[in-house]
Amino acid sequence: AQPALRSVICSEIAPGPSVQSDDQLEADIRARCGTVYHPVGTCRMGLDQSDAVVDSRKVFGVAKLRIIDASIFRSQISVNTNATTIALAHKIAAEIV
Repeated sequence: AQPALRSVICSEIAPGPSVQSDDQLEADIRARCGTVYHPVGTCRMGLDQSDAVVDSRKVFGVAKLRIIDASIFRSQISVNTNATTIALAHKIAAEIV
C-alpha cells in the first residue's frame, strides 16, 4: 500500500490485507513456510552397523545391494545436495563396473 509500489500492485495476495497482528502474521508464516533442504542421512554411511546402514561398498546384511544417493550422507551438507549426489553416484558407479 506504500506510494512507491502502489501503481504496480493491484492487491496483496498473501497473507492478505486482513492479516495485520503479529499473532496473525506468525500463524500465516507457520502455515505456509517450509524448508528447501533435501532429506539426507536416512541410510547413513559408516564403518559398522553400530551407527550406519551402509559402508563404502555394501548395505549391511543385504547381499549385492548398494545405496547411491543422498541418504548415505551422515548429516545435512552445507551445499546443494544435487551436485554432491551426482558426484557420489559417478564415483561409486565407476567402482562397480
